Amino acid sequence: MRFMKFIREFLKNPKQVGAVAESSGFLARKMAQQMGGATNVVEFGPGTGSVTTEILRHLPKNGKLTCFEINSNFCERLKSIKDSRLKVVNDDVQNCGKYVEQFDCILSSLPLATFGKSDREKIIALSSRSKTYIQFQYNPFLKPKLKQYFHDVKMKFVPLNIPPAFVYISKNPKNAELANAISK
Repeated sequence: MRFMKFIREFLKNPKQVGAVAESSGFLARKMAQQMGGATNVVEFGPGTGSVTTEILRHLPKNGKLTCFEINSNFCERLKSIKDSRLKVVNDDVQNCGKYVEQFDCILSSLPLATFGKSDREKIIALSSRSKTYIQFQYNPFLKPKLKQYFHDVKMKFVPLNIPPAFVYISKNPKNAELANAISK
C-alpha cells in the first residue's frame, strides 16, 4: 500500500520525489549508522519515513529529530510515526533556519541531481552548518562539490537499494561564513 502511494506521488511530481521506490532498509541503516551519537538531528526530504524510522532507532533518548518535507501527503504519513522526539515540518528545507537554530547532523534524501545548480549549492552550503552531513544519491559525482565545504568526505556504496545508491558522509565544515552567505 505504501509503495503505491509512493509511486503515485512520484508520478505527480518526479523532480520533487526523485525516486521510484522508497529507500531500502539497507540504505536507511547505512545512513543512520553514520550519525555518530548526534542528538540534534535534521532530516531533509524524508518522504514516507523509511530513513526517519531508522534515525529514530539510532537517536539517543534525549535527542531531537526535525524532518523537512515539502510534500503534504508524505507529511501526513510521517506524522503517524509516534515518537515524542520527532517534529515534522511541511516546508522547503531552505527555510530550515526558521524552525531549527542548531543541529549536529543533517541526513538528506533530497534528489540533488534534479535540482538547479543554485538550489543545489544553497542546500549544500546550508548543510555545511552542521558537524556532519549525510546525503545519499544515485550517482558517484557529488564528492568534489562536498569537498568545497567539508574537510572530510567519505562515500559508501549500497547495492541493496532500488536503484543502488551512494551515501556521502561529510564532516568538519571548512568555512561557516561562506556557507551562511551562500545559503541565504
